[in-house]
Amino acid sequence: DGSQIAFSFQGDIWSVPTSGGKATRLTLHEGYDGYPFWSKDGKHIAFSSNRNGNYDIFIMPANGGFPKRLTYHSANDIITDFTNNNELIFSTARLYRQVEWDSEISSVSTDGGTPERLLDAVGNMAVKSPNGKLIAFVHGWGRVDREKYTGSADNEIWIYNSDSKIYTQLTDNETHDMLPKWADDNTLYFISARSGKYNIHKVGIDASGKAMGDVSQVTMFKDL
Repeated sequence: DGSQIAFSFQGDIWSVPTSGGKATRLTLHEGYDGYPFWSKDGKHIAFSSNRNGNYDIFIMPANGGFPKRLTYHSANDIITDFTNNNELIFSTARLYRQVEWDSEISSVSTDGGTPERLLDAVGNMAVKSPNGKLIAFVHGWGRVDREKYTGSADNEIWIYNSDSKIYTQLTDNETHDMLPKWADDNTLYFISARSGKYNIHKVGIDASGKAMGDVSQVTMFKDL
């Protein structure tokens, strides 16, 4: 509901009111807990942790408590979305790392069970639209810490339409476009270096998964 922020600090999950105030520590473990995501009803937080040797996915009550482990693979599982239907989307490398650089995109229920591969395409940072019909994800091989990179290994955003089974490339340039986030079923925000500095951008998305209108820049950070 926007009243609190969950974040990782020194390898544990914390929460703090968006109005400011005291931060509350929610996990305490010698492993590294990160990548927290809220459930849509605000009652749970899912996160990735390497407390068992590699990153697996866990879920716990929003006010803390004993985390429930949901994945058990030797590959790293990094959560990227907590959907409206209690599905956790994550990036992993269970099958194709020997032939593909990109991760696979999989999902697992908050109740546990066997994870399933969500998309045939490789990629990462996958997020579902609120209605569940469109999946935005990132495809590319460039290191995101290289903000000034331009070239064919840049990250680009794609949209998958789960009804038509069609993939649409949303961005196409030589700079990094990444971290897509849905504001609603027809608005997508993302980070882009197209201005020469990482800034937030947004674009309208129609029901098929194609861009509506031009990309607009939201933040205006510049090099000093």
